[in-house]
Amino acid sequence: MAVLPGIFVRNWPLKLAALTLSVILWVLVASEETTSQLVEVRVEIELPDDLALARPAPVLRALVTGPGRELIRLYTNPLTIHALVPPSAQPPHWRLVVAPSDVLLSRNLRVSVQDVEPRSLDFDIDHLVHREVPVALRGVIEAESGFAVTRPLQVTPATVRVSGARALVTLVDSIPTEAVDVRGVTGPFERKVPIDTAGHPLLRIAPHDVVISGRTRRS
Repeated sequence: MAVLPGIFVRNWPLKLAALTLSVILWVLVASEETTSQLVEVRVEIELPDDLALARPAPVLRALVTGPGRELIRLYTNPLTIHALVPPSAQPPHWRLVVAPSDVLLSRNLRVSVQDVEPRSLDFDIDHLVHREVPVALRGVIEAESGFAVTRPLQVTPATVRVSGARALVTLVDSIPTEAVDVRGVTGPFERKVPIDTAGHPLLRIAPHDVVISGRTRRS
């Protein structure tokens, strides 16, 4: 029985190389094997100047066939579909009929689109409006020990322009900044702070940054 361990470790570099080569060959063969997979398609729409999306674009999936390695490449070369919303479209909905041939493929991808689901997409649209909204400062501003921050702090500009679907814009009462952390202030200070747009993916907000400023005094 003591002989068995020796069998496994004898010429182990050659055995390891053979095992590695087998795995590589298996991966190569598997990557060339034709298979089918449902893949999410990125939907890009172009709207008239007076309209905007009121909800994110619906999810579209395509049944794609091709070699395994080509399907993996779709993660870095996503499928897309581009649609032009006509000026005649009216809120609250616009429907797009989709065919497999509408899906755009990179020329260097050896795959084919067999089908799409669903075959029609309903987009929620609304009239485009603009509105000036106050900026809400978010974060911590602390003076050095023995000092106090003079209030109020100044935010420049104090408002930002919000553009988008009327139903969404009317719900916005303020736009926050990204969290700011200013500590140990002993005199006048000024910081550039980005606007936090993560909560409003369908709205356009300008400008993208504001400047907060203030001063301290000895307490």
